[in-house]
Amino acid sequence: MAENLKSLKQILGRCMKAQEILDRLAPWRDAHKHSAWKPIVEEGDGRVDDSKFSGIPWLAENEPYPSCGTCQALMPLFLQLDLNKLPEELSGRFGSGLLQMFYCTDCDSYMPLENTKLVRLVQPTVHPQSLQCENYPSFPAKTIVGWTQLDDYPSPEEHDELGLIFNYDFSANTVRIECPLAGLVTEDLSMDSAPEAEEVTTALPGDKLAGYPDWIQGIEYPECPQCNRRMELVFQIDSEDNLPYMFGDVGCGHITQCPEHKEVLTFGWACS
Repeated sequence: MAENLKSLKQILGRCMKAQEILDRLAPWRDAHKHSAWKPIVEEGDGRVDDSKFSGIPWLAENEPYPSCGTCQALMPLFLQLDLNKLPEELSGRFGSGLLQMFYCTDCDSYMPLENTKLVRLVQPTVHPQSLQCENYPSFPAKTIVGWTQLDDYPSPEEHDELGLIFNYDFSANTVRIECPLAGLVTEDLSMDSAPEAEEVTTALPGDKLAGYPDWIQGIEYPECPQCNRRMELVFQIDSEDNLPYMFGDVGCGHITQCPEHKEVLTFGWACS
């Protein structure tokens, strides 16, 4: 009985230590909290200029349907967003018009800035092209009819850049946690008594607008080919959420945009 009580006290002590550190990091979490928006969808295709997953895209009159620059296969529409009807907090952030993403499922390339996908802004006119869905590749369409706003936080891969550092000594099984913004510098803690990085913050999985990328591997923001600035997340497309498609082995993809050159957009993904 005495040994059991001792073990219980040790476990409680470790939990209390980890919780104390998490509480101390609250100012850091608050400083880096962003909003993300989960799409609310209805089955079926809406108007040609609606926000949607797959279905029939808006195309200009006499415009050829987008094809892959590598294999020339027609590319299904993965996402179309009416940027003029996003949540008010995002008004003008990503530009105006329709953001469209077409992706070659034959080439299935994870690298951004390749010609195996087309991510672009278009300005719809009053005379869109009339297309018949059976003539073009498409997944079952879902129309985006609204958004649910949620708090989002950076994934552990971004913690270092944002001033939260976990210094691991795996040979000693210890970790030292430093966060200047929270005024925190711990001693070398047993890994068993310290919180894991994922317990501090992690990004929301699934399809979402804005927020933080849910990185599968390391940080993979592309750089704008015009100005070399880091591109920013517009939309996260996860495997088999609103689209019945898997990127590699349950991967996650991200549409990113140059904050200066709004017309520069791309898509890349990673898997474990």
